[in-house]
Amino acid sequence: MASPSKAGAALAALREDLVGDVLAPDDPGYDEARTVFNAMIDRRPAAIAQCVNEDDVVRAVRFARELDLPIAVRGGGHSVAGMALNDGGLVVDLRHLRAVTVDPEGRAVRVAGGATMSDLDRACQPHALATTGGRVSTTGVGGFVLGGGSGWLDRWCGLAVDNLLGADLVTADGERVHASADDNPDLFWGLHGGGGNFGVATSLTLKLHELPEFSIALLLYQPEFGPEVARTYRELITVAPDEASGGVLYLTGPPEEFVPPHLVGTLLCGALLTYAGTEEDMRKLAEPLLALPHETEVVGAMPYADVQCMLDDPPGMRNYSGRRST
Repeated sequence: MASPSKAGAALAALREDLVGDVLAPDDPGYDEARTVFNAMIDRRPAAIAQCVNEDDVVRAVRFARELDLPIAVRGGGHSVAGMALNDGGLVVDLRHLRAVTVDPEGRAVRVAGGATMSDLDRACQPHALATTGGRVSTTGVGGFVLGGGSGWLDRWCGLAVDNLLGADLVTADGERVHASADDNPDLFWGLHGGGGNFGVATSLTLKLHELPEFSIALLLYQPEFGPEVARTYRELITVAPDEASGGVLYLTGPPEEFVPPHLVGTLLCGALLTYAGTEEDMRKLAEPLLALPHETEVVGAMPYADVQCMLDDPPGMRNYSGRRST
């Protein structure tokens, strides 16, 4: 561990060199900057480097290397386990790196390391293109993809990481590296499930798929029908085309327009069926679920980017979950 004088000098140099801000525990804005989606996570890094470009990331990584500090990388900050923060180390905060560049003819998109699912989906929507994304719009693309990435399109398009065409990284020694099937192929292979352990991903290039129409069927049932709903959904999805996806869950009735007032705050069983296709085909697919006694239904065409926001929750809740993304 570096001496206090060396650490202080290195921090002062980082503040001078970084285009973005550097926040230490006594700085205004530090507590806000270390707050992540899961309110159960309360960690205090030694410094937070709010990088605005790749050069900033290089400088931040070299600073941590010089002082032998552990590094956490923050994108969307959605890791339920709190992987976007650490205690006593450096947080490389990528939230200012959110550019998304779509190549419609090449069916590809380049996504900066701090972009969220909403940034990605909204940029692709005007071109009727999409790729497998998370089911929450504020999730960071980087952590989601490098962790595997399951979403409404994965039965059809594969996992998010299956659509990874290339990545720009800053490695642990502060060097820039590009990884793809042709460049550094072993590193590219390692990124397919290796998470952020091979470097800080400053950008990812992803394969896109044509998605001219997207439809959903959302139904709410009394909780006692849950087992029958689950069996019906299982039988339906087993024979459904790959363009179909969805799930069944128990939930507390939310205060939304499609939920009757007397059901708000009560236990319900919900079934969501998504389909990369027309409303007409969706209705045919959803017939077994529609035939079961239900309290409310929403069936129709809906922009994919809007569907991606349907399960958004506000930050600040105390979460336990098996999901992991940053």
